[in-house]
Amino acid sequence: MREEWGTRAIGRHLVDVPVNAGTVESYVYNKVKIDPLPAIQTRVSFDHMVAQREQVLRATKHERRGSMFIERVPHDNGAVTLIAWADQDLEILYRFDTYFLAGSRALKYSGEVDPDRRESAIALRQRLSTEWRSITSSTSVEGIGYVVNDTILTANRFNLESWSMVIQLAGKPDVSLAITSYTQHKVEPGLRKRAGGVLAAMLGAVAGVIPLRNRERPVGPIQADEILVAGTQDGKRTYGFKWEAPGKADSLAEPNLNVSLQVGESAYLTNKESFASDEEALELWDAVVGSLRLRPGAV
Repeated sequence: MREEWGTRAIGRHLVDVPVNAGTVESYVYNKVKIDPLPAIQTRVSFDHMVAQREQVLRATKHERRGSMFIERVPHDNGAVTLIAWADQDLEILYRFDTYFLAGSRALKYSGEVDPDRRESAIALRQRLSTEWRSITSSTSVEGIGYVVNDTILTANRFNLESWSMVIQLAGKPDVSLAITSYTQHKVEPGLRKRAGGVLAAMLGAVAGVIPLRNRERPVGPIQADEILVAGTQDGKRTYGFKWEAPGKADSLAEPNLNVSLQVGESAYLTNKESFASDEEALELWDAVVGSLRLRPGAV
């Protein structure tokens, strides 16, 4: 099975996924969403996109200020922030839409900003504009940084960054498989401690649900727990798998990491769209969880 798998870099981590699987990824840096813009591949198309967005903001009415548009702020490497009002009726918050260039790649970084934090928000975006780099492949990335699709932010400051990856398995539309990572200021109790009697109560209350695993499950140096349950309802096998590393406070190298897999109620009445057996489900689960690791040199 391993020959049919490949390695992906995301955030500051690496994970192995089946080569025929699709992924849906999301990224948040400093609590602000980052959107890759794969359709923008030249400086001309980038400038055209930003100009169009500015035109739309200028043409959109604000009840008190006339126009939603406030200011255009240039940054290094061609990056631009468009400042507008966040609400058409109010003057409480700004909306900062920042467009970054990383070689031929483009990204959008958008969020609301309190007017009192206007200058610090501009300064942050200016600094970020100097730190984005394009990468040729997310399977082989070197050096410090946070990977977003085919770009990397070469920053090593602690911040509340996070990412998620939904893995869409070929031929298994009934399987929900997701990985998440987030840095934190405060660490919550681990998975098995939180589950406690809740797991026992659930197993006792739901007919046919049994534990497959309930144990510590470190992956390399990453300390973690896993709880895996399975059940059979109307002839269909269902699964609820969870692995979690609680991580450490204020750490880029040891964020909270989660992997979850579910097969539950759906439009499919059999397991033809999921797993033929518990062994198949566990094999895939172990391959994904066991591959999760901090990218060497990322921090």
